[in-house]
Amino acid sequence: MKLLKILITINFAVVFLACKNNISSEDLKKFAATETYPTDNYLDTVTPKRALIIVAHDDDDCVMAGTIAKLKTQGWVIKQFSLQKHKGLDTLTHPSHITCDGNELLLKDGVYRLGMDTLTYGAYPLAYAEIDKQFYTAKVSEALVDKINKFKPSVIFTLDDIKGGYGHPEHVFVSRLVVKLFKEDLISCKRIYQSVYTPHMEREIVYKWLDMQLKDWNHPNLSLISNKLYDVKGMPEPNVQVTISKFADQKMKYLLAYNEDVRRNIRKFIPYFETVDAQTYFKVFNREFFRIIYSDN
Repeated sequence: MKLLKILITINFAVVFLACKNNISSEDLKKFAATETYPTDNYLDTVTPKRALIIVAHDDDDCVMAGTIAKLKTQGWVIKQFSLQKHKGLDTLTHPSHITCDGNELLLKDGVYRLGMDTLTYGAYPLAYAEIDKQFYTAKVSEALVDKINKFKPSVIFTLDDIKGGYGHPEHVFVSRLVVKLFKEDLISCKRIYQSVYTPHMEREIVYKWLDMQLKDWNHPNLSLISNKLYDVKGMPEPNVQVTISKFADQKMKYLLAYNEDVRRNIRKFIPYFETVDAQTYFKVFNREFFRIIYSDN
């Protein structure tokens, strides 16, 4: 397994370096959204200006980082909670300080899943019933309720609760749990913003571009596996969009602040972000998309 990971890393690096000097705005446009959704106005008017980002891993908010940077510029108090933080990232200099007010681990002991130290395929999609068996749901729920209600956010940002972006069970676990607590009125929050791709973006980036590389590596496309497992066509479709072009520099700075191990994963879902300057890149990818979960109250 370790040899496979090394080979995948080398192959991806070769492909990336070969393409790096040949990417234009026109090349990038094929990955950008062709759909248009209603512009979100809620975040410009809601008070208090307090938000939480709740994710499994500290880089899971990369696709929504432009919106988070926008809110920080507007004076919001924003914190990121994660179940896991990548090694080598110091709390005081963590990349999340660029777009919000830093990262904090949700659990002090960092243990949220059975057999974490022996898992070989930790990212492989699981049925919802299996996720419920593998994770310490009560423990994580208690921590979420405590920290969310102490912070009192107006909104919470997560990944989607259907397939967690691409089927990673830890993504799915966290997002499903936050929605469950929200619908049961156990946490203080007015809306949940789930970061998603549009159907065109998912098709071009995940099902074509990434899939082609995964096949070359003889590696499964977990997103396609999760679609079959959950009987869906893809991520839930957005119902709002946020324009982020003014916050291009902050988002790019955030992406680049991660080390090479993390950026290797980011490249899989944010194509060629290191190949051009921030203004050029986010002139093409000038919007971020969200599925909003509304309160029943």
